[in-house]
Amino acid sequence: MKEQSHKNEMRAALRGDFERLRARRQDGPPTVVAATPEPVTETAPEPASAPAATQVSWLDRLRGAR
Repeated sequence: MKEQSHKNEMRAALRGDFERLRARRQDGPPTVVAATPEPVTETAPEPASAPAATQVSWLDRLRGAR
């Protein structure tokens, strides 16, 4: 029965949270944040990187292998 009482306590806490949220929304003006679109900028594609065979992983660098 102890688990059931814990569930009831949690339900009561959540119910109280939602009631306070509902009251807060009714008391104040609705806050709507208007998203301003960011300007679209054209970017050049990245140059092709070196082949993977010549790249050294961070683990190899840590071990001293090159």
